Amino acid sequence: MENRRFKPLVDKSYYIIWGITVIILAMGTVISCVAPLPLCIMIFTDFITVYFLITSLFGYVELREKSIYVKLGLITDREIAYDSIRGVVKDKKLYSESTVSLKCALEHVNIKYNKFDVLTVSVVGNDELIREVEARIK
Repeated sequence: MENRRFKPLVDKSYYIIWGITVIILAMGTVISCVAPLPLCIMIFTDFITVYFLITSLFGYVELREKSIYVKLGLITDREIAYDSIRGVVKDKKLYSESTVSLKCALEHVNIKYNKFDVLTVSVVGNDELIREVEARIK
């Protein structure tokens, strides 16, 4: 089978979270302008927060010959062998079951692997991803 790549799905919930976060960060930055040290700490916090919001846009899911490769952002990635996958479930929640996820939309896919591990991905074509993964597991 050939490699197949899925791009992240972004919906309005992602933009709402972005908007609220930027407003809160801007208010904190304006308030901290009274002294240089709090301003430096707040600017550092702004950069880290914006990095975590932007990084998921650079992620993707790639179905390879023997494994699923998930690029979770600019730095983090995960590779899951098809033999270790115990289930693939589509879900629609504001939160995800896993702390490490590629999630920019309410609708997402939970990939359950190993004994207790879960990876949450939200890609364009969630149903197609589930079909492809189930076909490659068998």
